[in-house]
Amino acid sequence: SDFPFQVQYLPIRNANEASRKYDKDKYTKFNKEVQAILSGRMITPNEFEEYYTLMEGFAVTDGRKLSPEALLMIVRYCAQNKGDNVGYRYILTVARDWANLGLITPEQIEAHLEATSNATTSVNKILKALGSTKKSSIDELQLYLKWQEQGFVDECILYVAKSLKKMGRANFEKLDKRLLKYFELHLLSSKEISDYEENVDKIFNLAREINRTLGLYYEDVTNQIETFINPWISLGYQPETLLNIAQDCFVIGKRTLNSLDEHIHYLFNLGIVSQKSYEQYTISQRITKETIKTILKNLNIERNVTSLDIDFWNRWTNVWAFNLEVVDYAVTLAKNRGANLSYVNTILADWHSQHIYTLEQAKLASDNYQTTKHSLNNNTTKITSRSYTKSENEELFNEFKEMDI
Repeated sequence: SDFPFQVQYLPIRNANEASRKYDKDKYTKFNKEVQAILSGRMITPNEFEEYYTLMEGFAVTDGRKLSPEALLMIVRYCAQNKGDNVGYRYILTVARDWANLGLITPEQIEAHLEATSNATTSVNKILKALGSTKKSSIDELQLYLKWQEQGFVDECILYVAKSLKKMGRANFEKLDKRLLKYFELHLLSSKEISDYEENVDKIFNLAREINRTLGLYYEDVTNQIETFINPWISLGYQPETLLNIAQDCFVIGKRTLNSLDEHIHYLFNLGIVSQKSYEQYTISQRITKETIKTILKNLNIERNVTSLDIDFWNRWTNVWAFNLEVVDYAVTLAKNRGANLSYVNTILADWHSQHIYTLEQAKLASDNYQTTKHSLNNNTTKITSRSYTKSENEELFNEFKEMDI
């Protein structure tokens, strides 16, 4: 054939990649300086293109761009920490991160590096306290800055680092986990941490005692301590108070750590934290139960007081603000109808909706209700029945069939 079949391999090109052209003369000085900094390897044309793209294509919200002088300072910083053969992708990541923070001018970079230098000195002290002689890394620096943001000061961090060293095999990762634990417990000073650690054995014993009080058993209470005991202590509750609350929760049927936790947060929201305030609360609850028992007796109900009964009472007296004489009158009305505590709640809810709160208003409302009810009964039309014969029924049925519906 004059035109034989041919296969030609063409270079693959990214269709989405636009052709980028930059003024090389503009970056002559930058190219020389960046290559001098990264003397451990040769910079490829592609890498130079990436730097140009970053400087010309990346801008902060106000339109400003990263200057060549600022990027050189970033490259120098990366080389000092990772070596003069540090990869360009790492450099670009640091540069973008800093630019996103608004660090795009030499002045801003210099101020940031000064702060970083001070932090590096602190990190080196921490490494020494951990028993390490290695040079600080950027990752360790980032952890240190995170600890500062959490509220830890150098003195506290060094205290925890030295404590870990005594335990053996201390490093930055373990230090970070330990500080995170203290942060979650709101322990941010060496004194608070020292007091906590001295009471660790007491906390374990408290956890076991609370479990025993609730009728529970866990061979390892570490998880319960982190999930429940430590947060309760951080709220300000003392061991004696927690045990008393656990005992009362067991009596009323709240026999899990989750239900105990809900009750403790309920008390905390009421401002009941100290042992004295809890004792006053329990006395108040005891009086409430006795009052409810009397109400149940007046309704001819013989049973123990339930949590629903207490909820009813709290709603009547605390939320709706009814006094005892109004509640007693509602109980009297409910008793005459042979009803229970739910019906008492219905009566009081109706009065609450009508803004009736005094005994006089309640009696007047009841009298008006009885008068209206009696009048309606007298005026009700009596319906009489009539019998129809078979022929009358057939005639009525035929009339329906003939109707045009």
